[in-house]
Amino acid sequence: MKEEVKNATLRYITTGHGGWGNGDEFVPKANTIFLDNRLVQSFVPWRTDCGSYRLYNPASGNFDNGLSSSDLSRSNWCPGTVTNPNYIPLGNLKAGKHTIKVTIPQGENEGSSFSSWNVSGVIIGNTNK
Repeated sequence: MKEEVKNATLRYITTGHGGWGNGDEFVPKANTIFLDNRLVQSFVPWRTDCGSYRLYNPASGNFDNGLSSSDLSRSNWCPGTVTNPNYIPLGNLKAGKHTIKVTIPQGENEGSSFSSWNVSGVIIGNTNK
């Protein structure tokens, strides 16, 4: 960072994908975030409201039992919806180099499917300029 940032906040978006029924898309997993090797946040991103969007996903993997794939709870996303960011306070950050580390336990491969996570983040805050 070229200058100090006051009230720094990490705008963090995360979604888990793949792995069929036991994969990261369908199994809650903790996202743990460190700043300069200091734990700042650990949470389980999980959506249980996916079934309420079924009308927006009429052909989303319909099953013989009447369920649709879009009905299933997921790792922070539902088909046809926006994934909202998490805002994680970081405090005041001095000018200089900082490190951010994100850890998420990776699920095992299932057949031809593998688990993965999409994450993005940006630090926002106030400077003296």
